[in-house]
Amino acid sequence: MLSCEDIVKIFPNGITALNSISLNLNRGEILGILGESGAGKTTLLRILRGVESFNSGRIIFEDLEVTPNSPKEAFYELQKRTAIQLQRTFALWPDSVIDNVIRALRYQDIKEESLPQSESEYEEYKARALEILKVVGLDGKVDLWSVILSGGEKQRLIVARQIARKPKLLLLDEPGTMTDIKSREALIDALKRVRDAYGTSILFVSHNPQTHLKLADRVVLIEKGRKLMEGRPKEIVDEFLSKLERPLEKTRIKGREILRMENVEKVYKLIPYGKIFELKNTTMSFRTGEITAIIGPSAAGKTVLLRILAGLELPNSGNILLYHKGEWVTINKLGRRSLKARRKISIMHQEFDLPYWSEVLNLFSSRLGIKDYKLLEGAFRRAKKIGLSETQVDFLGRIMELPENEMEIKLSELGIDRIALKEIFLEKNLEKSRKIAEEILNWFNLSSEILNRKSYELSGGEKIRIALALSLVSNPKVLLLDEPFGDLDPLNLRRVANILKKIKLILKPAIILVSHQLDFIEEVADRCILIINGKIISDGDPSKVIEDYMRLKENGI
Repeated sequence: MLSCEDIVKIFPNGITALNSISLNLNRGEILGILGESGAGKTTLLRILRGVESFNSGRIIFEDLEVTPNSPKEAFYELQKRTAIQLQRTFALWPDSVIDNVIRALRYQDIKEESLPQSESEYEEYKARALEILKVVGLDGKVDLWSVILSGGEKQRLIVARQIARKPKLLLLDEPGTMTDIKSREALIDALKRVRDAYGTSILFVSHNPQTHLKLADRVVLIEKGRKLMEGRPKEIVDEFLSKLERPLEKTRIKGREILRMENVEKVYKLIPYGKIFELKNTTMSFRTGEITAIIGPSAAGKTVLLRILAGLELPNSGNILLYHKGEWVTINKLGRRSLKARRKISIMHQEFDLPYWSEVLNLFSSRLGIKDYKLLEGAFRRAKKIGLSETQVDFLGRIMELPENEMEIKLSELGIDRIALKEIFLEKNLEKSRKIAEEILNWFNLSSEILNRKSYELSGGEKIRIALALSLVSNPKVLLLDEPFGDLDPLNLRRVANILKKIKLILKPAIILVSHQLDFIEEVADRCILIINGKIISDGDPSKVIEDYMRLKENGI
């Protein structure tokens, strides 16, 4: 059905992303593409989607031929025949599950994602949408709002929306990598049902060996834009994993208590579904030089817990205390003391998003603007001149630490634009920022050349490493990582695991991370906490806590 012949892609900065890639896809086949982060997998997917130009070669899709010089209509036709789910993208309407699919069906019919106005027409679309939701296993959650779905459920809903468009080819970028094993297996089962129910061909890229072993009929291995080999999934996975580097030894550090959660309660309610999450009377503490992992099923409350510890979510009751300059500061109380103390807390969000057109150096400069002590002092002075209190400055500072999309929504609700905000929180001098950034990039084996690139020129793995580097610019005493490495292939994951161990030895922060990758947790964590439905079930040695978790999963939690 699909043939790629000698596809070459060279970015404007001279980087060759794809170097004479050729492959074939049969009708009804599920083809996997495996490779390290930065191998060119996502670029190839975007080219096949018809949204990325290429320098030479050709694509033959049934009766359609597309070359670099083809008219725009040929690329539009390629887009009509395909649908895509992009890595770490949760582009959903803030509607119910069923309405998200209805909107996609309407687009297929009338090229507009609107909801039907008449009740009879709505019921007709609802019946069609329900059939699709049954295939992806979301028919039991049709009335839930999309925003409260777990990561794995959101991915299945995106697949449902794409299926509503009746594509001949479904393109998937890292399906299920940020979810737990149960959610990932549910997504894989759903994709197989999609293939069987609709005859849809599927081409997916993933660095996760288990995804290829369980989903692919055939796998292609690529490295630095070149095709190395193709064949049966196990043969290709074994070849890929043969380059895994050895893990560094895990070293224990006796640090001091740095962060406390005292009698914290947090309740999430959603009408008409009632209570969906509750953290009840929770007390725990964290020490410098210690890596603590938080595990549990999707939608267990792990992300909320991390955001409370960062001061980005406020508890209903109780306190979050940070030891700063010889005293304990209550960071859930807004004001000057809290903002200055939180300079030493850094968080990397699960749904982090680097601004598309920003240069990497500017990202470092901007991050230092809200973490640099002298610049914060200036922010208080500038804010006072325009009538803002210290509490309001702290509130705005917290908004700036939210994921990009969430920050934009909050600022829009407040009627504040980014330009006005930057007049309060100035960016750090670019040359000083460059010096700080280059020191950190050395830890990640990234050259200083990457500082001159735009965000969109980075691979998925490079974006993750840059995001982690950004979280280290303020020499944090507390580093919070929310499922940060789900998009990394096993080779780069091992490298990052070794980097985390080095960071622990050099900076000695309290590192608190959420992850579904249990092997990774056993490799790096000194301590592990199991949380289910907002309740701490187990806290202690990682191997023991993971054992408790697996036993509970076997019993159907």
